[in-house]
Amino acid sequence: MTRKEFIAKSSAGIAAVSAISSLVAEESSHAGMTMKSKTKSKYAKAMMAAVHCKLEAEICLTHCIRELGAGDKTLLSCANATRETIAACEAFVQLASQESKFTSKMASLCEDICRACAKECKKHENHHQECKACMDSCLSCAKEMSKI
Repeated sequence: MTRKEFIAKSSAGIAAVSAISSLVAEESSHAGMTMKSKTKSKYAKAMMAAVHCKLEAEICLTHCIRELGAGDKTLLSCANATRETIAACEAFVQLASQESKFTSKMASLCEDICRACAKECKKHENHHQECKACMDSCLSCAKEMSKI
């Protein structure tokens, strides 16, 4: 595993773990006291789709960077689209996890960005498995965002 792969997978893993832990935690104890947390977030399904999308986009971006380094300039637009997707999905998760009043606006923006990324990745789906996986996760994420 290269340094770039490690960094990309580590950051995606950390984001996934933090999102999952906030979604599935039902009880927490402190000094012998037990408190029930709020019910499951109304954005839970969309947040999980965004975390998965972000992870696939991180993997696709790493692949694009490697290919660009090897001289394949056809993946430049794909790399840019995945960077936008990563930022949008991360922002959505952060806002939705705190049930921000801006969650629905971010969901709409995230949907647009994911659809644009899927469109870009579609150009490479037959040649690069990473692009196909990113495209599929972007379409799933966009579908969940459209429900908000």
